[in-house]
Amino acid sequence: MSKNERYFLNGIIRAMKPKKILEVGVANGGGTSIILNAISDIEGANLYSVDYTEKSYRYPDKPSGFLVEEKFPQFLDKWRIFRGGDVSRFIEEVGGGIELFMLDTVHTHPWETLNFLCVLPFMKIGSWVVLHDITLFMNPSDRHALACGYLYAGVVSDEKVTPAPDNPARKFANIGAFRVSEATVKYVNNLFEMLLVPWNIQVSGRDLEDISRIIQKYYSPEQYRFFCDALEFQEYMFKHPANFHSKVRHYLQEKASAKTYSFLSKIRRSLRRFKI
Repeated sequence: MSKNERYFLNGIIRAMKPKKILEVGVANGGGTSIILNAISDIEGANLYSVDYTEKSYRYPDKPSGFLVEEKFPQFLDKWRIFRGGDVSRFIEEVGGGIELFMLDTVHTHPWETLNFLCVLPFMKIGSWVVLHDITLFMNPSDRHALACGYLYAGVVSDEKVTPAPDNPARKFANIGAFRVSEATVKYVNNLFEMLLVPWNIQVSGRDLEDISRIIQKYYSPEQYRFFCDALEFQEYMFKHPANFHSKVRHYLQEKASAKTYSFLSKIRRSLRRFKI
């Protein structure tokens, strides 16, 4: 995280003083340490962290989150980490009442959308979600890192905030936050429809089982059926890559609402301007 991004995350925590925080995406534990330091004097505040891998992807000989254990052991009594799986595998153990959700995972669609859908039923109305790397795709080497941008643009919220970019020439902030409101829940189908946008990565069978279990248990039967249809479509697209773009347009026209299709078309035109 950049300096402004660290200040932004710390400022939200100090303003909110949340008692229950969930972090998904740990890596070395730098962001984890920022959160733990920010809640160090908040009585009853605790951080639950989830990382998909057992080991840090940057330091494969060290466990995910190793910086906390090595550099800040005084925070360990406020921290619990789950390693080796998607958040859908652990979210019921974490439990409800989440007041702040820090989401910083794969950045490859559909992961951030899936992560948020699995965590939303466990969040309080009025809680906040912080999303990192919402404009990472603007870097030439990260043009497919669209997942955070998709989620931040597609979610409905009464309030979205971003800090000033560290580099004014960049124009767009790379971190943002939104408040979970009644409207977020009411219009969550926007995010289900986002799952029709072609996936840049295949999700493993084990992960899909965990995610499907949460979706089936905490969403309506109609939403679960739509989710299953989206999975079927994405599986078909990975098996039949020929004529990819025309098939995607046809499927979206059939399945997505007119409003969502128009929104996705605007994103596509915007990305063309960036030559992505």
